[in-house]
Amino acid sequence: MISQLGGLNWLTAIELARETPNLYLGLSTAGVIFAVRLAIDEVPDRTLFGSDAPYGDPSLARATVERVTRPGMVGDRVLGGTLAELLGL
Repeated sequence: MISQLGGLNWLTAIELARETPNLYLGLSTAGVIFAVRLAIDEVPDRTLFGSDAPYGDPSLARATVERVTRPGMVGDRVLGGTLAELLGL
């Protein structure tokens, strides 16, 4: 998993995830909303919600995901569905 969406290297992180089937992207402390949107558009089934709490704000991180996705399956997967699937929950 690439944490924090790769920081300043977010575009490279998204490209790597697109090319690597078992690589996941964590959205904690993603600073650019366009980067979050692009990650979800490119690899929605391997993008995981994160907030970096207590240093990041979980409400703002969730609002970012909700802002760049429509209500429904993709947002639900990013906000926890994919992780639940990985953990067998």
